[in-house]
Amino acid sequence: MMFGVGTKKARLHLDAFVNMLGENDQSWGLSHKGMLWHNGKCRQYTKSFRENESTTIGMFFDWHQGTLTYYKDSMCLGVAFTGLNKLKEDLFPIICSTAAKTEMTLGLTMRGFYSLQDRCRAAILNNVANDDDVNALNLPAKIKSYIKEGMGL
Repeated sequence: MMFGVGTKKARLHLDAFVNMLGENDQSWGLSHKGMLWHNGKCRQYTKSFRENESTTIGMFFDWHQGTLTYYKDSMCLGVAFTGLNKLKEDLFPIICSTAAKTEMTLGLTMRGFYSLQDRCRAAILNNVANDDDVNALNLPAKIKSYIKEGMGL
């Protein structure tokens, strides 16, 4: 199994069990072997998933930070990919099977907010496009800095 994101240009079908996610510059993925793939290159990220055992994989895509973070059985594995907010194309979640007789169950969980401050920052980030937009806000410098932190600036 592979889990990740890709643009509309990412390949979605192949009559073979291979690592399709990350085979080129149009997708980013995590394989069941614990390897991260992008642009045809891989690197070790975590331990291989146990065969014939259920494993829950979560993905958190933070557009403002431009990061993709994975979770394995509710444990955060850390940021896997960065710079995704610099892409011009939309990204979509992608899951693919890399072996025969693979089973999966899909679920959806929405982002939770840590505090009211975090929720307010998310609302502001949905309405600003860049550093100049934040600077134009009639807010104290500390709050502007906190908002910029959410933009990855």
